[in-house]
Amino acid sequence: MANQIAKLKNALGIGARANRYRVYFTLPSGVQRIQGVSEENLSLLCSSCDGFPASAGQSSSVFSQGRKFNLPKQQDNGGDWNATFYNDEAHRFRNTFLLWMKAIDHVPANSSTGSPMSVMADISVAQLDSAENETVVCTFHDAFVTNVGAIAFDGTTSADVETFSVTFTYSYYTYGLSGTGDNDNIDDYNLATENPTAYNN
Repeated sequence: MANQIAKLKNALGIGARANRYRVYFTLPSGVQRIQGVSEENLSLLCSSCDGFPASAGQSSSVFSQGRKFNLPKQQDNGGDWNATFYNDEAHRFRNTFLLWMKAIDHVPANSSTGSPMSVMADISVAQLDSAENETVVCTFHDAFVTNVGAIAFDGTTSADVETFSVTFTYSYYTYGLSGTGDNDNIDDYNLATENPTAYNN
């Protein structure tokens, strides 16, 4: 039994932790900036996120005399990515995402952006090891805001800090430290830094 545990420790190390992550946001050029709101602060106030997406292939079936033959189809690497943020008293960070949506489509003015790329940006999320080093980074390309969650008020709750959710839609994603990898190049991945203190604890 002890030998199996030792093998497990050697194989796993201290293991990847879901609370060890870092998010990199980029505000597109077409989005109005609010004073005091920076990409760094958006990262700091991101309390949780979807992390890395699932990878699912697709197939197409052809038949001959009742026999089925499955063929691989092109993968659809686009989708939605969700994040939750802490809210400040002035709602500056939530308003930033509302301005992002306004830049895409302004309903009261009946106007839409004539330059889609000016409202798209790349978003990256990194797995961190116990020494705060990035081990794997997933980058979502051509992302834009498609939903900003509601804020609910409740006088019966404790004084927790408000949070709000944001949904981004992206065209495709890539893995690797550079964010431009081909999803299969092991050289784009980093090895977790050995941290004896964390390992022994």
